[in-house]
Amino acid sequence: MMRAYVLLGLIALSFGCDDGDGETASPQPSLDSGPLRDMSVLVFDAARADRALSPDDGVPDPDAAPPDPDDGVPAPDASPPDPDDGVPDPDASPPDPDDGVPAPDASPPVDAGPILDMAPPPLDMEPVEMPCERVFVYRHEAGAAPTVALAGSFEGWTGGVPMRDEDGDGYFTAVVPLEPGDYEYKFIVNGDWAPDPDNPSRVNDGHEGFNSVAHHSCPFNPSCISGADCTAAAPICVYYSCAACECADGQLCDDQGRCVTPPQCLVDADCDALSERCEGNQCTPKPCDTHTFFLADAHTAGADGVYVTGSFNGWMVPGEGAFEMQRTAGGWWAEAAGLRNGAYQYKFVLARGEVMDWISDPNNPLQDPDGFGGFNSVFELDCGCQDASQCLDGLICQDHRCVPVDPGPIGECGDTRVLRWEDAVLYFVMVDRFYDSDGYSDYVEGVSGWEFDGASGQYQGGDLPGVVEKIPYLADLGVSAIWLSAPYENRNYRGPAINESVDQHMYSAYHGYWPRPENINYDDLDNPQPTPAVESRIGDADDLHDVVNGAHDAGMLVAFDYVMNHVDIDSGLFHAHEFDNWFARNQNGDFVMCADGNWEDPFWGTRCAFTNYLPAFNFDHQDALNWSVNDAIWWAKSFNLDGYRLDAIKHVPENWLTTLRWRLNQEIQEHRGGRFYLVGETFTYHDRDLLRNYVGDDRLDGQFDFPGKRLLCEAVFHGMPLRDFSNWMDENDHFYGQNALMSTWIGNHDIPRAIHFANREFGCTDGSSPQNGWTPNYPQPQHPEPYERLGVAFAVLLTNPGVPLIYYGDEIGLAGGGDPDNRRVMPWGDDQLNPHQIALRQRVRQLNQIRAQHKVLARGRREMLSTGEHTWVYRMTGCGAAEGEVYVALNRADVAAWVDLPQGDYTDLRADRPAQGGAIELAPRSYLIFSRP
Repeated sequence: MMRAYVLLGLIALSFGCDDGDGETASPQPSLDSGPLRDMSVLVFDAARADRALSPDDGVPDPDAAPPDPDDGVPAPDASPPDPDDGVPDPDASPPDPDDGVPAPDASPPVDAGPILDMAPPPLDMEPVEMPCERVFVYRHEAGAAPTVALAGSFEGWTGGVPMRDEDGDGYFTAVVPLEPGDYEYKFIVNGDWAPDPDNPSRVNDGHEGFNSVAHHSCPFNPSCISGADCTAAAPICVYYSCAACECADGQLCDDQGRCVTPPQCLVDADCDALSERCEGNQCTPKPCDTHTFFLADAHTAGADGVYVTGSFNGWMVPGEGAFEMQRTAGGWWAEAAGLRNGAYQYKFVLARGEVMDWISDPNNPLQDPDGFGGFNSVFELDCGCQDASQCLDGLICQDHRCVPVDPGPIGECGDTRVLRWEDAVLYFVMVDRFYDSDGYSDYVEGVSGWEFDGASGQYQGGDLPGVVEKIPYLADLGVSAIWLSAPYENRNYRGPAINESVDQHMYSAYHGYWPRPENINYDDLDNPQPTPAVESRIGDADDLHDVVNGAHDAGMLVAFDYVMNHVDIDSGLFHAHEFDNWFARNQNGDFVMCADGNWEDPFWGTRCAFTNYLPAFNFDHQDALNWSVNDAIWWAKSFNLDGYRLDAIKHVPENWLTTLRWRLNQEIQEHRGGRFYLVGETFTYHDRDLLRNYVGDDRLDGQFDFPGKRLLCEAVFHGMPLRDFSNWMDENDHFYGQNALMSTWIGNHDIPRAIHFANREFGCTDGSSPQNGWTPNYPQPQHPEPYERLGVAFAVLLTNPGVPLIYYGDEIGLAGGGDPDNRRVMPWGDDQLNPHQIALRQRVRQLNQIRAQHKVLARGRREMLSTGEHTWVYRMTGCGAAEGEVYVALNRADVAAWVDLPQGDYTDLRADRPAQGGAIELAPRSYLIFSRP
C-alpha cells in the first residue's frame, strides 16, 4: 500500500486553499486515466485515512428516520380485489418477488454529502495509508431523470452521498475516497434501495435482499465512466467497461445494453427444495428463518400425500391447514416454512386414502413425549433478532437473541381509559345506501336497478348529512370507529361490468370506487390547485368535515376508503397526463385488462386495469407515484383522519405502500388512536402468507382477515369442530407479527350478506356473481336460527383481539345476495324489522358495550379452558388485577349443552347479576360472558 506523511501543505493542496482573492478553491477529483465528468465529491478527513472508514464518518440527516429493512415479498396464490362493479373476486397469484431490500439501519437520502472538518494534523503524526478515489456510477435507462444517492459500508449506510448527472447523459456519478478493499453498497433511486444492476458481484444483505460489492484497488483505473468514454463499436459503459452486448458466460444482453443473468427459476420448485428458493428468478440459499422439513421416500411407502404439522401451524390436519409437502427429484418430500425464532414441536402425517399416520421425524433425534404414548420431534430456530416481532410469544429480543421475559407488572395493557385502534369496533358506512337526509337522489342515466328495493346499480340518495344524523345511532350501538366509503368526486357516467358477457347490467359510481380527480397540482401540499372535490351527489367538503368532527366528538375514530389503483378515464388528471406515461400501457399503447388473464401476472398484476374506463396508474413513474401519495396525505391531513382502508392493495406496486407509510410518519406525528391505522384488502381465503407480506412497520398495520372469516363461518355456521377453530385461533393470534392489528369480520360489501351464510344458503367462500347479485331470491329470513348463529359469530369477534368489522346492516341481519343485492338501503324504522332482527341488534349492542367496558377483551390474551365439537370456553386475561378477567362460553349446536366454568364468584355480564362457577347450561346457538377480578 502507498504510505505518506500528511503535512499541512499536502492538506492544503489536496483539499483546497485560499487562492488570494478570499475564495477557497473547490476540491477536484483525480484519476490516473479516463475522463471524469459531472461527479459529486465526498471528502474524508485525511487524519482518519489510516483505518477502514467508520460508519460514523458520514453525516446523516439528523431528522431522517431509517426505513425498516425487513421488506417482505408478496407470496403466491392471492385473489384480486373486487372493483365494486358487481363482479366476484377470482383467485389470484403472486406479484413479482424480485424486491430489493434496503441495507440495515438505512436512512432516506439527504440533499448533500458530508464535508468533514479539515483541521490540520500535528506535524509529528504517524504515517497513514492514503485512500484513492473511486467513482461510483449508476446508469439510468430511458425516462424521467430520477433522484439518486449512494449508501454503503464506507459511509455508515446513511444514504448521504448524492449522485448527479449534470449533462443528462444518464450516467449518475459520485466520487468517494477509499482505501483498497471490499465495500458493500446500494443505490437509492427515487427513495428505493437496490443493488447496482450493472455489478454482478453481490452478497446477501441479511434481509432477503442483496448488497453490491465494490472490489476497490489503488490506483483506480476504469476503462470508462460513461458512454462518452467509449467508441461506436462498443458504445455503452457497463460497470467501467465499454460493451457492445458481449456478456460474460451465463449472461445475456438486454435491449438496454445491459448484461443480465437469464432466469434460473420461476417458482421455488425449480430450485433445490432442501436448500434453495427462487428469488429474483435466481436460485438463492434459503434464509435462516426459512426452515425446511424433509422426509425420505423410504419412510413414506404407499402414501398418497405427505404433510407436516406442529406448534407452528396449530397442529392442523391435512386439508385444514397442515403444510403439504412436495416430492422432489432427489427422492425426498420437502416443505419450507418461514418461522420466528423459538422452539417448535412437529410430526409428519402420511395420508393413505382415509387413513392418516402420524410419525415423528426419523432424521431428528430430538424428541419430547406427545402425551399419547408417542413422541413429537423438536427443533429450535435461532437466526438472531432485531426486535420482539421476530421471536415467539413470551420471548423478547435481547442482544440479538430471543429470551424469556416475565409477563410484567399490573397495567401492562396500557392506559385503558384512552381509546386505541386496538379497542375499536369498526362500522362500514356505505354512504349512498345508509341514510338519505333530504329525500333527493341525483340519478345517472341508463343505470340498472330496482329503486329502493333489492339490487341496484343506481344512486339511492344516501348522503353525508345523513351520516351525521345517524352518529347517535352508531354511538348507542357501541361503534367506536367509522370506515367511510370513498367520498371523492367520482365518475359521472354509467359503466359496464368487468365481464360484459356474463353481466350485462350498467352501474353508477354510487360506491365511490371510480375516482374522478381534476389535474390537481400538489406542489404546495397545504394549498393544492384546484382543491380536491368531494362527490357532489353525497355532499360537499363542509358536510364531510361535519361527519369527521361529529364522529370525533362522539369519541369515534374515522378512516376513509382510499382508492389508489386507478382513476376514471374522463377525469381531468387522466386527460392531463394521458401521454406522460402516468398510466400503465403495453408496448402497443393499450391498457392491459386484469380480466384478460393478468390478475396473476407477476408484472401486470400490479399495473392492469379493472376495466377499460378505469386506467391504472403506472407507479414506476415517479411523478405519478408522488401525485397519488400527495393526494392521500392531503385528504388525511385536511380532514383530520385517523386511518385508511386501502382498496385492492395487492394490485399496486409495493413501493407505493412503503412510500405512503413513510410520508404519513413524516407528516402526521400525533394519532388519536395511537397509530394512523392502515388496513388493507387482499382478497384470499387461504393464503395467509400473502396477507402477511403486506403487514409491517413500513407498510400496513393489518389486513382484513379473510382466512379468519372463512374458518369462523365454518365453525359457527357449519360443521368444523370448535376445538379445531380454537387451535387455529391460538396460532393465528400472532401469525402476522407482534404489532399487527388485523380486522376480523363475518360480512362485507363484496360477498352475500352474512345472514344468508348463517342460514346455510352459501358456502363459506362463496362470493358475488350476477346470478346471486341480481335476483329477488334472498328475502329476509323469518325464523330465529340464523340470527342466533350470527349472534354467536359476533360474540367471537367482539370478545377477541383485532378490530372487529360490522358491515352496515349486519347488526340487524339485513338480507341480500351478492353484489349489488348486498348493498340494499338501510332500513331505519323498527316497524320494518322482524323480532329476530331487533333481538340481534340488541345482542350486538350489548357485546359492544361489554367490549368497551372490559379492555382485556381487546388488549389481553386468550387462554382456552375447554373445547369440543360444539362448545368453546376461554378466558381473556393478561391486563392485570385492575382490568380483571373475562370468561366466554359458546355453544354453536342446535341443542343445549353443558360446560364447566372454574369454581368461584363471577358477574354474569349479559344479565348483570352475580353468578357461580361450575357446570353451566348453554341454550342452543348461544353464549354467556362472565367477569371476575
